[in-house]
Amino acid sequence: MNHVIKAIKNRGFSWFFPILLSVLLTFFGWQSTVAQTQPELAKALVKMGRVWCGVTANGDKATFDYRAGFFPNDYNIIGVRGQYQDAWAGAGFRLATTNWIDPIDTLHTVAIYGPTNEFMPQGKVVVPMTNYIRCRYPSEVVDFQVVDLEDFGTYDPGQFTEQTYDQIVEVTTENILGVQLHRKVLAWSQNYNDDYVIVDVVFTNVSDDTLHDFYISIESNGSNTFRSNGSNPAPAAGERFNNATVWQHYYGGRVGDTLRVFYEYSADEPDIAGDNMGAPAPSQRGRLLNANFVWYSILHASEQPYDNPADDVDDFLQPRVTYIGKGNLIPYNDQGDEFGDKNFWALRGEYSDVFPMSGNTWPDTHHGGNSDELGSADYASHPAGTHQNNDSKMWSTFGPYTFAPSKKIHLVYASGFSGLNLKMAQEVGNKWLNGNLEDPTEIPDPQTGFLPSNFVFPPDATEMDKIKDRWISTGIDSVMKSAYRAKWNFDHDYMIPQAPPPPSSIEITGLGTGVEIKWTDLEAEDMPNFAGYRIMRRISNRDTVFFDEIYSSGPDDKADEHLYVDKDVLIGAQYYYYLQSKAQIAVDDENADPSTRGKTIYSGRVLHPNIYWINPPHFSQDDLSSIRIVPNPYNINDPLLVEHGFTDQRAVQFFNLPGKVTIKIFTENGDLVQTIEHDSPVSSGYENWDMITRNQQVISSGVYIVVFQKPDGEISYQKLLVVR
Repeated sequence: MNHVIKAIKNRGFSWFFPILLSVLLTFFGWQSTVAQTQPELAKALVKMGRVWCGVTANGDKATFDYRAGFFPNDYNIIGVRGQYQDAWAGAGFRLATTNWIDPIDTLHTVAIYGPTNEFMPQGKVVVPMTNYIRCRYPSEVVDFQVVDLEDFGTYDPGQFTEQTYDQIVEVTTENILGVQLHRKVLAWSQNYNDDYVIVDVVFTNVSDDTLHDFYISIESNGSNTFRSNGSNPAPAAGERFNNATVWQHYYGGRVGDTLRVFYEYSADEPDIAGDNMGAPAPSQRGRLLNANFVWYSILHASEQPYDNPADDVDDFLQPRVTYIGKGNLIPYNDQGDEFGDKNFWALRGEYSDVFPMSGNTWPDTHHGGNSDELGSADYASHPAGTHQNNDSKMWSTFGPYTFAPSKKIHLVYASGFSGLNLKMAQEVGNKWLNGNLEDPTEIPDPQTGFLPSNFVFPPDATEMDKIKDRWISTGIDSVMKSAYRAKWNFDHDYMIPQAPPPPSSIEITGLGTGVEIKWTDLEAEDMPNFAGYRIMRRISNRDTVFFDEIYSSGPDDKADEHLYVDKDVLIGAQYYYYLQSKAQIAVDDENADPSTRGKTIYSGRVLHPNIYWINPPHFSQDDLSSIRIVPNPYNINDPLLVEHGFTDQRAVQFFNLPGKVTIKIFTENGDLVQTIEHDSPVSSGYENWDMITRNQQVISSGVYIVVFQKPDGEISYQKLLVVR
């Protein structure tokens, strides 16, 4: 085989070599071994904030699932599955040019190529992918269980200098057009900037050809994602929301717009009676299951290709083309199209001109209409809309450029997930269901809120439905604030205030005196703006129950090891805790956006995984006369035994025990039935007996004598009556 490969190389068929090699390796059964080591097949996970996404080294699609292990529903995470070429984490860049000659000397009037194609089936990685994180999970033990989660990146603080992002994934690939893409995906754990990731890409023409009519196209939506909220408890039948039932809107195409933001949000389903915008769940007191917005915002797009980064200037009119719709439904009339290519026709703006944005748009741009401005209550009432299998994308095209050899183009955008927080979504939904919801304050339009002034509500929407929808519309304001912060972040060279690191070690133990929380965080305490700690707690793992702050301290809370005992607990309940260090943003910090100056920031929520719960044990005490036997008398037919889930409805419990005591059960005749040594390392005052004798027999009906004896010899007696 080697001489065949050598001959092919020598004949100059370099384009053919990867294809032949792939075929030969498959034939010889070597493909699986090579695939494990190919840099094109590497993957990385970004899980630092509320946007979780996978990054493929070659920039193509893949499959990611984050639901196993730690997927904290209180944090309202979106997990991007990556099965389409959505732009969330820098996947799917399509590059287009005209009059291009491919590697087998075929002239293409139009060439449009993504990261993989017939010439590069697996793409091409020039510089292998790296994935670094600033902070790692703490060394954590919860109720004597070690929390063992693998870091989602390589822990190396040395990779982080002045810039304050907490994760960076970096890789360089090459498109078949001869353009290299250096991608950086950046994420922050800081709570004012944790609802987006930034994708920073530099395109370099490394070919010998000038690429004319050069366009860069991206697409995205939120249909193929997981949501951490809304599954526990699961909504009733008919209440589940559809990620693809959405309004889509581009802000940035009209004269006077100050940002470039493409966003989508929950729409009413026209085929269902009433107004279910926001996906209210009446079976769960009306809470809104889908009150958040998926968005991406352009932070920088080069006006012209450049040599020196100092000459790179942002062109606010880029992307010059935007449109929405399901790709295979975009209309196309090839008569008069000199290129005869539907994709090129759409990405260069012709579809947008057929279905244009209303109002005074920027000159020399092509922005398609927004679905929420069509004067229709149906989200799919546009040329490329559909109800069945809707996968309407938000498309943006940058260009056209004349892209000469060695020149560069710089594109930066943020991908985000923002809107009503979970607590507010539940409160709004509850009041909507009860009929006492009032309008939000300070909305720009009393009829439509932050929605377009010509927004059309469903024809059967009640006034209470419209108030609910106006509340959902306030998420647009949240999106704009987040997009503004992302732009500020980029403009200030990614040097916004840095979140403090999480504790290096945490130990949470349920004791007879309460829940004991120990932690160490010397690195956070060394920060000049260290501001103390807070501990958050909730009961149950349901996403309808929220964490409350139970401990908050100031900058003097420094120690080699900290201890806090939570005594205000319900015995045997299911508690979750997480702990965060705090830092204070200076009121004159020039790198902080003005809306956050003087405020408190916290260590990353996801950096303290609370996958295990605590069941606080019953408090122990030394008074033998306070011991209680439950149930007594014991009756096997007692329905309470079934409700408490006892196996075979057989169990007796001893409460208010000392931390160490011997329990002996005798028959009325003095025969020893069973001995239990209660010696709790956590000072628990509780013990369970399954009513099995020391000879492994189930006890019979009758009267039993229970003897409690402390190590110092003190004894007490109680009777137990058993009815079977």
